[in-house]
Amino acid sequence: SVQLDSFTKVKEMIDKMHSELQAQQAEEVKFKAYCETELNTNEKTTYEKSEHKKDLEAEISRLESLIAKLQEEIAAAKAQIAETQVEIKKASQAREAENAEFQTTVADQRATQSILNKALAKLKDFYQKNIGNKVSLLQKHSQEPPVKFNAYKT
Repeated sequence: SVQLDSFTKVKEMIDKMHSELQAQQAEEVKFKAYCETELNTNEKTTYEKSEHKKDLEAEISRLESLIAKLQEEIAAAKAQIAETQVEIKKASQAREAENAEFQTTVADQRATQSILNKALAKLKDFYQKNIGNKVSLLQKHSQEPPVKFNAYKT
């Protein structure tokens, strides 16, 4: 019975060890399932994040090209503005020169009008006093040609 009792103890220990191993195996199966689930979740998240990263990189590339294009357009617009300002300045200078020439012409015309008005006033005064008629009559009577011509002989 001592042998049987020890055999029973060994059997109980083996059964206890077997149940512990089965419990440990069940925990390991649960842990393995958890790890696989976590690994799958991690791979899925990694895939989603890498796809999101690719999308963001594509968007960054698109925006960088847009920025470069817009910078070129801004530079072209600035150059056009500078060119327009130069043209405006040239046109302004041309207008000033034309205006100066016009003002000179107007001043000359006014001076000419003034001179002509004075001459007209003197002529009116001269002819209203009948000095002009007397002078013209005197000139007609007293004028002789400087050279007298003889009759033409044929």
